[in-house]
Amino acid sequence: MTKQKVARPRDKWTKFCPQCGKETEGFFDSVCEDCFRQGITLLAPSGFEVGLSVCPHCGGFFKGKDQTSIEPAIEDAVRKAIRKKYGQQTPVEFAGLRVELAENKRSARVYMAVKARIKGVEVEEAEDTVISLKRAICERCSRIAGGYYAAIVQIRADWRIPTDDELAVAETIANSSLGESDFVSREQLLNEGLDIYVSSADYGRRISRAVVKQFGGNLFESKKLYGRKDGRDIYRVTFLVRLPGFQHGDVVAIGDKRITVENGVTGNGIEGMDMKTGEPVFVSKKELMKAKRV
Repeated sequence: MTKQKVARPRDKWTKFCPQCGKETEGFFDSVCEDCFRQGITLLAPSGFEVGLSVCPHCGGFFKGKDQTSIEPAIEDAVRKAIRKKYGQQTPVEFAGLRVELAENKRSARVYMAVKARIKGVEVEEAEDTVISLKRAICERCSRIAGGYYAAIVQIRADWRIPTDDELAVAETIANSSLGESDFVSREQLLNEGLDIYVSSADYGRRISRAVVKQFGGNLFESKKLYGRKDGRDIYRVTFLVRLPGFQHGDVVAIGDKRITVENGVTGNGIEGMDMKTGEPVFVSKKELMKAKRV
């Protein structure tokens, strides 16, 4: 009797990549890992659009109306392009990024290295490319050029004209109080003081409070309807800063008393010294209405 050979089952089927024919243990999109990597392009120069503009006046970089810096804008554009192509949950890291801006700011050379994990495979790619930058006047510079203002800070003084030194300090305070989007449209020197036209009510309020903190005095705020935008009323605000009528070192006469002014008490009066007795005195704002500078 002839014995028949019994085929033993194979422990494992041999797998081959349909693209390169190489034997493989795992498939990624139906091909081996090497072929899968070859089909991935992270940093094709035409694959991402930065959409960045540079203002020719202030030199700031903007994405839409939002001010930014060039590096985060590039990172955001590259990350979005990779995720659009390989899935929104694709982890993306930047291993390196260097930007060299052209002198005319119309373009920038970008050196970058990016890591991404795509379907379990970590891919790293480096690129040296040039991106174009649009030139566009930003909203802030456009408003400055157009003389826009939302508030006026008026520097005045009780019973006198503010000194040149006081006005100079007020200007310094205005410049040192600038926020990222703030600006001074213009300044107008008047016989009775100084008007500072500024970009926002918040900025005007910061200036005014700082001036009162520096010199004492009073702050009055009023607003006037200017127009409507997007269904909302738009107001222009006036901040009237009234500096104290008497300054440190002044001698004032109240009745038969002579008082040397030492300090102004914001909104209340002055502190000084009675020249006859040498005693400290406080003169209320109401009493100061009858006082005269000697």
